[in-house]
Amino acid sequence: MFRNSDTQHTKFFAGLAGVAALALFSACSTDDSADQPPADQEVQEQTTTPDAASEATTDAQSAETTESAQATGDDAVFDIIEVVEAEYDGGFIVHIDREDNGSSFDVDVVVDNELIELDVTTNGNISVEEREGDDDKIQKADRAAVTVTEALNQAFEEHSDATFDQIDLDDDDGSLRWEIELDGADGSDIELEIPAS
Repeated sequence: MFRNSDTQHTKFFAGLAGVAALALFSACSTDDSADQPPADQEVQEQTTTPDAASEATTDAQSAETTESAQATGDDAVFDIIEVVEAEYDGGFIVHIDREDNGSSFDVDVVVDNELIELDVTTNGNISVEEREGDDDKIQKADRAAVTVTEALNQAFEEHSDATFDQIDLDDDDGSLRWEIELDGADGSDIELEIPAS
């Protein structure tokens, strides 16, 4: 009978040890699971968070879109510049003047040491008004480091609600600069000078 009692005690203590081990294991498991989200949330996070490759592609597309918007701008003058530069590849625009009715622009472009004076409509039609060897404007075009598009982008960054009137590459006291005239939204005249070299 004594032996039977020892066996029961042993079983009792073994069972008690098993329960204690199970409780300890459960407590450890509970602490670990508290730090981790449930499996369904983890999947959701993976599907809503873009990976690095997607982010890089999105960033590149955003930069491309921004660059494209800056190159074309909102004002009609940017369309005129694009038409002229497509027609006279390698040409350097030194002057643009919007006609009062806004349907056409006078554009002077230097191409191969020749100044070509153009009339460009908002429909993209180009007609040559005159060709000449204006050494002064050709020399200015050779010295300029800032293009007409870059100068206008800067002007419209400062006055985003304005509309284009005129731009001219000028040299005053050895300082080459773009002289820009814009029409303010309130009807005011805005005059800017932007360094061209």
